[in-house]
Amino acid sequence: MRKFIQKLNKWARRLPLPATLFWRVGMLIFYATTSFFVVLTVSIYGGLVLQAAMRRRRHFNFPHRALEPVEVDGHRLQIFNYGNYAFESMLDSIVAAEQTIYLETYILKGDTIGKRFKAALSAKAEQGVQVYVAFDGFGSLLMPFGFRRFPKSVNVSVYGPLHSFLSFLRPGTYIRDHRKILVVDNKIAYLGGMNIGREYARTWRDTHLRLDGPKAQMVTVAFAEMWNKYNRKRKLDVEMPPAAEDDSECLYLRESRADPLTGRRTIRDAYILAFRRATDHIYLTNPYFLPDKYMEEELQAALQRGVRVEMITPDHSNHPIVDLLARPIYDRLNYAGACLWLYQKTVIHSKTATIDRNWSTLGSANLDGRSLINYEINLFVIDREFADQMEAMFDDDKSNCRLAAPDEFDHPGLFRIVLEGLLSPLRSSL
Repeated sequence: MRKFIQKLNKWARRLPLPATLFWRVGMLIFYATTSFFVVLTVSIYGGLVLQAAMRRRRHFNFPHRALEPVEVDGHRLQIFNYGNYAFESMLDSIVAAEQTIYLETYILKGDTIGKRFKAALSAKAEQGVQVYVAFDGFGSLLMPFGFRRFPKSVNVSVYGPLHSFLSFLRPGTYIRDHRKILVVDNKIAYLGGMNIGREYARTWRDTHLRLDGPKAQMVTVAFAEMWNKYNRKRKLDVEMPPAAEDDSECLYLRESRADPLTGRRTIRDAYILAFRRATDHIYLTNPYFLPDKYMEEELQAALQRGVRVEMITPDHSNHPIVDLLARPIYDRLNYAGACLWLYQKTVIHSKTATIDRNWSTLGSANLDGRSLINYEINLFVIDREFADQMEAMFDDDKSNCRLAAPDEFDHPGLFRIVLEGLLSPLRSSL
C-alpha cells in the first residue's frame, strides 16, 4: 500500500501545476477525513471499553463443575468449563509428548500461564520432540517482544503480523486466525474457545474440549494446512486421514476459512441446518451474537414451529460495540418468544450449542460476521450422553444469569440509538 501511494504521488508530480495542487488538496482532505473517523471510532470504542471494564468484576467465582469424560464412536471426549482445568490437562499432555506438539492460538499472553506453556514447549523441543507454535499477529499484538523469542529448537510462526499502521489498509489484515488448537502425538487434540493467559484460567467463563482418538489426526491436518499457508519454505508434511468425513458421522470437524471465491461458511451452514431440523429445543451460548439474516430467520422459524429457544449471552461483554449492535436482534428474538439469559459479573466467552438432546457443537466460532471471514474450527457431536453433559453445563451457566424481561430491549435511550446508527456499518466486520 505504501509503494502504491508513493507511485501515485510520483505520477501526480508530473501533472500540470493546477492538477498537482488539486491532487494534493484532495489527498489532504482524504487523510483528514479518514483520521477524523478513526479518532472518533477509537474514542467511542475506548470509552465503551473503559465503562465495561469498570462495570465488570475481575475475580468472580462463577459456577462450574468437573465433567466426566464421554465415549463417542471410539473417542474419549472431555469437556472443560473452567480455564484452569483445561490448562492443567494441556500442560500434562505436553509434558508426556513423545513425537510431535502442534500449538495454534489466537492469543498467547506473556504472563504466568503463558510462561508455563513456553517453558514446557521449550523443554520438550530440547528433548527432541518436534514442536510447532503459531499465534495470530493481531490477537497477540501486545505480547512482549522478549517473550516472542523461543529457542531455535521450537518452530514458531506469526500469522498475519502487523508491521505498521499501513498494515490496516490491506484487506487481508482483517482475516485473522481465531482458532485454538493443541495436538500431541496425533492422538490427543484440544480445541474450543480458550486463549492462553492468566485471565482465561480463572476469570473468564469459557469452554474447551479434549479429544482422544483417531479424529485427533484431523486437527493435525487443520494445523498443517494453516502452517503451510504461512510458511512456504518450512512445509509441514502430515499424513492425511484415510477417509473423508461425513455429516452423518457421530463425530466430525468443520472449519470456516476466508474464501471469497467459494464462500466457504461450513460452521455457519452446519448451525443453520441444525436449526432447521430442530423439533424440541435449541440451547445456544455465544458471547458475540450478531448472526446474519438467514441464521436469524431460521431461529425465528424454529420458534414459530414451537421449538423452545434459549440463549445465554453476556449482560455486558468485553466488546461493548457488539452489545450495542446486538440489541435489535435480541429485541426481535425476545418478542418472538426466545428466552434470553444474560450472564452476570464476568465475561462469558463460550461458543457452544446443543439441540434436541442429540446434536452438539463447541469450538472457536462466534455467531457473527467476523467468524465468517476468520479461520475457525468447531467439533460437532451426535450423541445423547454428550448432549446431556452440554445441557448440564448450560443449566449451570443459567444459574449465573438473569432472564431478560419481555420489554428488556424495547426502549433504548436516544444516546444508544445514535451510537447504534453510527456503529452499524461495522456490524459485518466485528
